[in-house]
Amino acid sequence: MQTFPVFSQLNDKAVNVRFTVPEIAVVDIEPALNNVEFAISASDQPGAEPVVEQLSEESLWINYSSAIRPNSNKRKIVAQISEGEIPAGIAFFIEASAATPFGSANQGNSLGRVQMTKDPRPIISGIGSCYTGDGVNMGHELKYSIEITDFSKIESAGDQVFTVMYTISDN
Repeated sequence: MQTFPVFSQLNDKAVNVRFTVPEIAVVDIEPALNNVEFAISASDQPGAEPVVEQLSEESLWINYSSAIRPNSNKRKIVAQISEGEIPAGIAFFIEASAATPFGSANQGNSLGRVQMTKDPRPIISGIGSCYTGDGVNMGHELKYSIEITDFSKIESAGDQVFTVMYTISDN
């Protein structure tokens, strides 16, 4: 067997790749068409406190995506009454559950049961670059409740409607 020297020429080419990731802050409530309904009715016992019932059965979920700049503050989600009025003598509360295990790391933390007003109130904090997944059973389940705080201020009325607005923002 005879050997021959082999020569080769090295020729490299390079391509520069550039991309950007913009800051992202998106929030959604699932399912899309939803209403939360409560009823206050008289007790069947004379002189007893009225009964507060949640009539709507469907769970609501808050989903979000967030991309923050390096070394930026984390984000939060605030809720507030944006339209309508909470009737006098009634307090309205929202509680976000712990985040589901779907999505990515750096999801936010629930701040527990928070009373709603027209002023923005944080319900989830510590949101980094993350996503929760999209749809029901993703993100944080939202639990709504009302309490009678002063029965002397409650007046008989038809449907009372108010809107809750959710906003994701920097801390």
